[in-house]
Amino acid sequence: MEWPVDVALARPVTQLPTGPWAYEIKVDGHRTVLWRTEESVRLQSRTGRDVTALWMDLAVAAMRLPPGVILDGEAVVYLSDADGNARISFEAAQSRALSRPRRARGTRRPAPRDVRGVRRLGPSCGGLS
Repeated sequence: MEWPVDVALARPVTQLPTGPWAYEIKVDGHRTVLWRTEESVRLQSRTGRDVTALWMDLAVAAMRLPPGVILDGEAVVYLSDADGNARISFEAAQSRALSRPRRARGTRRPAPRDVRGVRRLGPSCGGLS
């Protein structure tokens, strides 16, 4: 696959389709595609913009993945309320996604990923490619 890739986007419908479909919860985050290359990790936004510097904590964690893995999903930010319950904050994810890399690196809110799909697995991932 060539960088960047087009991402599949959800679209509203008035009626659910019939047939062998699977449905999933819509998570409010920042859509990203994560690429584990031989040397590093790259993240792209749904528009194809390189957002690696904004989500560097994800890039560092993804270095543990084998080269060749491509994940499509949402980068999300969890916030705790007064009772200590965590919730996903779309506003916090958008703020981070629209910030400058230096500000994004200084955040105290690590960003987990909600993976929506695996685009490609390298040969070291169980022989699938």
